[in-house]
Amino acid sequence: MNKLHALLGLLIITLIGCATGGETPELAQFIGGTQGLAVSFEPNTPPKEAFDGGFAPFDVVVRLENKGEETVKTGDTTVRITGVLEPEFNLKSGDLTKKVAEELTAVRKDATGKILAGNPVFVEFKNFNHVSEIAGNALDFPLRADVCYKYATKASTQLCSRANILNPETNGICEITGDKPVANSGSPIQVTNVKQAARSANSITFSFDITHSGTGKVYERDSICDKSQRRYEDNVFVAVDTKVSGLSCSRLDSSGDGSVSGFIKMFSGTTTVTCTQQFTRATDAVIPATIDVGFDYEERAQTTVTIKHAGE
Repeated sequence: MNKLHALLGLLIITLIGCATGGETPELAQFIGGTQGLAVSFEPNTPPKEAFDGGFAPFDVVVRLENKGEETVKTGDTTVRITGVLEPEFNLKSGDLTKKVAEELTAVRKDATGKILAGNPVFVEFKNFNHVSEIAGNALDFPLRADVCYKYATKASTQLCSRANILNPETNGICEITGDKPVANSGSPIQVTNVKQAARSANSITFSFDITHSGTGKVYERDSICDKSQRRYEDNVFVAVDTKVSGLSCSRLDSSGDGSVSGFIKMFSGTTTVTCTQQFTRATDAVIPATIDVGFDYEERAQTTVTIKHAGE
């Protein structure tokens, strides 16, 4: 009988919770992580050793695999081999740079929750051939693959509105002041440290950090990792959306419909954005907010090939 009473009590509590709508929305579910594309050389491409004299050509194959949660579209990845000059290995101008003509799919979950890896893509640079003779018996050449690709981070958080923002009742549906949860898609850029506070009787303020957590370099979106202009470095495109009119954020332009966006410079790998959300009429509500960050990203892999003198 006691078990029956306990079950009935649990059922009543569940029904009351559903009737009052007391559950807060869940954050968007991501796999997470701080990687984008993983870059490596396929085994023996290049070989550890080759010979001069023009009779020992070899290929260089760069392997790309998407470890994050943003699909990289066809044509949005550029691979450039640096460390050597084209004529040195009997190549023509432009032979060391290639646009990737394949899509790099994001890591994802299937219907059962199993994590599915992104498809690897292989970029081939053919017929490296040291035709001329080297001085001495052997010479080491560095070969580096510089990979630039377009990427993005998606983050979600929950803001809090109360009917009385400056003096909310206790035990409400959410807290005006304090840290807020945040979830990020797998990406080298992460949104962290979301905080909220009361600003006035009809507005709140919140802030968040944009942090570089990867191992590569960040550049402005669509710059193709151009190093010739310093303004492209660490410059990211940020979009914040609450779908509630009255949103404004530092250094971002407002569209007037609860969304703001613009380019923001990071310093030493981080920056803080401060926002204000005004309400026409404050009410008790949890407000889902999304923060998207777009950028170009450069990853590298490096190896060495030793060219030996073939002799007479």
